[in-house]
Amino acid sequence: MASRVFQKCSAKCFWLFCMVVIRLSHGVTDESYETTTALAIITTKIIPMPALSSSCLDWSSAPEAAGGNCSRLSRNGTLKCYGGMNNLAALNHSGKLSRVQPALDMLLCGWPKDGFNHLRDLQKLPRLRSLTIEYSGFTEFKFDFPEMSDLQTINISWTNLTYISSRTFKRVHPLKVLDLRWNQLIQLDGPLLLPRNFEQLYLAGNPWNCTRNFKWMLLQPEKGRLVVDRDELICMDRKYKERQMLLVMHFKLELKKQCQSHEDLRNCSCLMHHILPKTHIPLYTVNCSHLQFHRLPAFLPDNTTTLIINDNMITDINPLRDNPHYRHVVDMQLENNQISNVDNLEDTFWLQNFRLLNLRGNNLRKLHVYAFDNALDDNENANLLLLSRNPWHCTCKFGSRMRELLTKYKDLVRDAWNVSCTYRLDDDQLLAKVLTLSRQEMCNISVESDSHIHPIDWLNGVLASLILFILGKLAYDYYYYKYYGRVPWIVMKMP
Repeated sequence: MASRVFQKCSAKCFWLFCMVVIRLSHGVTDESYETTTALAIITTKIIPMPALSSSCLDWSSAPEAAGGNCSRLSRNGTLKCYGGMNNLAALNHSGKLSRVQPALDMLLCGWPKDGFNHLRDLQKLPRLRSLTIEYSGFTEFKFDFPEMSDLQTINISWTNLTYISSRTFKRVHPLKVLDLRWNQLIQLDGPLLLPRNFEQLYLAGNPWNCTRNFKWMLLQPEKGRLVVDRDELICMDRKYKERQMLLVMHFKLELKKQCQSHEDLRNCSCLMHHILPKTHIPLYTVNCSHLQFHRLPAFLPDNTTTLIINDNMITDINPLRDNPHYRHVVDMQLENNQISNVDNLEDTFWLQNFRLLNLRGNNLRKLHVYAFDNALDDNENANLLLLSRNPWHCTCKFGSRMRELLTKYKDLVRDAWNVSCTYRLDDDQLLAKVLTLSRQEMCNISVESDSHIHPIDWLNGVLASLILFILGKLAYDYYYYKYYGRVPWIVMKMP
């Protein structure tokens, strides 16, 4: 129980913790720290927290908990119900709820059901002004809240509540404060429909899924301001885990603005696929597939790392070489285009730093093998290169080098066994997998002609024989001179 109270307090102290981190990490002086703190107070609103009720702590030990009944506290107008409100009708009929004064505050502890469907029973308490539901197992409200003439505060915390309709509280016209912290809410269908005079909405402590649409907090400022603790909403989905929700929504809106502002990208889909943990820099993906592009887009949003432009009619990839908008792009999906030449990528920064390059299904017949070999050898980021379904033509020289490249980098070129080429001049339709072709096949050398000895090989044999003869004669003369003192006859003839 103490840990839960601590979690509530931790939200209140979040901004102070951030200031301490700033001071420790930047080493600011006392004067600059005061300035930083003042700025933080201006930019990060200190949220007035509703009074935290500890009445439901250890609720199961109450005598009424065994029967799911309610008990009336003496003279303070508060009605407590433990594990249900089975005797509410009996208490109301006996007059115990109005003997001293009408019930003004109601506390429900440990509601056990999956769905809370007793909202109509609240109408039996017409003077109720605050309702608190804590430590309960229900996951949704079966019905919307009924009309209540005096109900101004609703606090639903520490429950398994996962879904709330936007209309759940629409009919509670006097409602001013709604506290939905520390539940299991993942998303909202949109801004809640709340009364005109509503003042404060609390949503922190829920495992929000920020892949859903919460941009209304920024696009509709009058509704966003009602979320008092909006700066404390933290994403808990896998994609944006532990990122601030407003920051994620800001990046999404900025990306949408950039994509819609440039004509090349108006029909493309732009999304944010990651936010770097330490620097909080967003990383974007732009998908322009199936849009009949004849060239790569001249513009990309800042921090775009992935461009998917499959199934178009691209012929030129020069922007990878000289367009500054592509300086952060590391993943290029160019499948099923009309690219016939990639030699202009030689010795470029992009080729030496790319992570993924998909060239399947293009019109490539040849490439500079040595350029890709050098780039892949130096590139520690390279993870995937796809080259199949191109009309490669394996000449004797290119085919041999291409086979060596595929063999050397088969872990990166994962479709290496599907890379096929033509290799016969008299038959352009005959395809074979590069890794299965022999040198004789690529060089068009028949088995019979390959068995004949080339004249150069004859000459090499003669030279090798002469060298062996000279070395043997030298050894023979040395032996006779050492043991018999005889010098070679040619020495005797020399003047």
